[in-house]
Amino acid sequence: MKRRRTFRLRLDDLSLKRKFLLIYLLCVLLPIMSINLFFYYRTSADIQAREQENLRRSVERAGGELLGMIDESIALGRSIAADDALYAALDRTYASPSDYYAVYDGFLRDKLTRYMSANILDVRVYTDNPTVQNGSNYRALKAYDRQPAWVRALEGTSSTIAVTAYLDEDSYKPGRRISIAGKMDVFPSYSTYAKYSRIDLDLGRVSAILNRERGSVKFRLVDDRNRVVADGLGGRDGEGSFYANPSLTSEQKNSGFVLERPLGSLNYIKGWKVVGVADTRYIDGLMHDSLRSILTLAVISIIVPSLLILLIFRSYHVRIKRLSRHMEQVRSERFELIDIREGKDEVGGLIRAFNLMTGRIRSLINDVYKLEIRQKNLELDRVRTELAMLQSQVNPHFLFNTLNAVLVVCTKNGYREVTEIVKNLSLLMRQLLSRPDDRVPLGEELQFTRMYLEIEKFRFGDRFDYRFDIENGTEEHRIPRMSIQPLVENACKHGLQGRKEGRLIVVSARMAGEGLQLSVRDNGVGMGEERLREVEERMRSECPSGEGSVGLRNVHRRLELFYRGDVRLQLRSRDGEGTEAGFLIPAFRLSRGEIGNYRWNKEA
Repeated sequence: MKRRRTFRLRLDDLSLKRKFLLIYLLCVLLPIMSINLFFYYRTSADIQAREQENLRRSVERAGGELLGMIDESIALGRSIAADDALYAALDRTYASPSDYYAVYDGFLRDKLTRYMSANILDVRVYTDNPTVQNGSNYRALKAYDRQPAWVRALEGTSSTIAVTAYLDEDSYKPGRRISIAGKMDVFPSYSTYAKYSRIDLDLGRVSAILNRERGSVKFRLVDDRNRVVADGLGGRDGEGSFYANPSLTSEQKNSGFVLERPLGSLNYIKGWKVVGVADTRYIDGLMHDSLRSILTLAVISIIVPSLLILLIFRSYHVRIKRLSRHMEQVRSERFELIDIREGKDEVGGLIRAFNLMTGRIRSLINDVYKLEIRQKNLELDRVRTELAMLQSQVNPHFLFNTLNAVLVVCTKNGYREVTEIVKNLSLLMRQLLSRPDDRVPLGEELQFTRMYLEIEKFRFGDRFDYRFDIENGTEEHRIPRMSIQPLVENACKHGLQGRKEGRLIVVSARMAGEGLQLSVRDNGVGMGEERLREVEERMRSECPSGEGSVGLRNVHRRLELFYRGDVRLQLRSRDGEGTEAGFLIPAFRLSRGEIGNYRWNKEA
């Protein structure tokens, strides 16, 4: 315990610079060097393990492709051996070469062509029938000729199939061959002459498989006689001779960069294998790149922390110095804020606390003067509000009294039409001024709209007419107040203004599959596409301007306020065909309510 206190006291006596130096050496430099050293050894081990796994996969992939080529050729040889018609043609003794060529032209010419594929160079059938003429895919084995190498390989096995590599000296272009030889003895009835099939693999395809990863792995195909029969360097025709493949030493096997894989365990492929030798130069290059990257990272990881520690120390020192200077000014009653980026650390917290303290002191000094001015402004606002309330009460009462006086005079003098219009106008104004801006039953809004249309009909007489197309059961659904009448007013004012006779407005309400569909349609002059886009832009703008946009914008804003984007006002119009404005309220937004004083009457 005593030692701990002694150590802490010694740390407290160290200067800030030495403390930062200790932090840098023990907590930055030493860990960085240790981590980079460990990372280098770990990366080297990972590279070797990865390359060994890549070698294993590459050898398995190359061996699988080569085995696939051989299996394809064996399947082809079995198909040829199962062709009884071919047996009959080759087992027949021909009286003359012309007899053979007649059979050849009529049957044998294209018989083997259909067996060709991308992996097969040539397909031939041999027989010791002396009457068969050499040519194309058919050959006659003369009794006095030396047996070909592939026939000797086939005779030396108990199987009817043999995979063999040899130097072909009998063809017009001698060279290395890898062939699948097979005995054709499926049909005993056609056994007069011996028959063999020989399928030559395309050495160009074999070279392509062995050359696929030439930059990192070298492949060798080794036969059952431990000879390298293909290494990817022979080209398409397999130039070159065979050479012995020495057995791998234990050191090579344990290195993990040389790998052997047998092609298969069946008799005809037994002893064949693929040998993969990883290019150590490629691996050495990876190790060198890894070392260079780690050294670069080590240098960067040392320089960057050094610069950061320097910046952190400077940031701490500069802010503490500014804070100390402003605290000295407070003693002289100078309450100035520290104009510097505070930061979110403890020093920044001290600066924020200091700025908050000085700001409150300055505000307390000015609060007395500001409070007096604010009280005077509040008193003036209260007087203005009372005057506005009195004026808003006087104007409607004056209007209603005037309308009632006109209504009494019209009734006394027998002006029935004028009396009805004045009554409707009085009801309209009373509803506008007395009802809150809320949702009302559809029937009430339609009755309100009918009053307005009656006034318009009084104005235009026989030149104007209107019609309601209301589906039963929709009158009790609640909609925003003043959401149909402005559309009707807009249609009367702008849509029908340019039409002299036959003016018509149709107000419709029906339940669609998605909800309640409301629309106002007129047969007025309509609008073109450009004019329609202009009206829609003014309708949706914050500060509408121009004729015909205020009423539409009011309805648009009401729908946004009540339904928050679920309902949108839609306009459809064509030049000379009228205009339709409407909106659809989704079913989940609908609610019902009792129709109040203005009950909807379809027959009114």
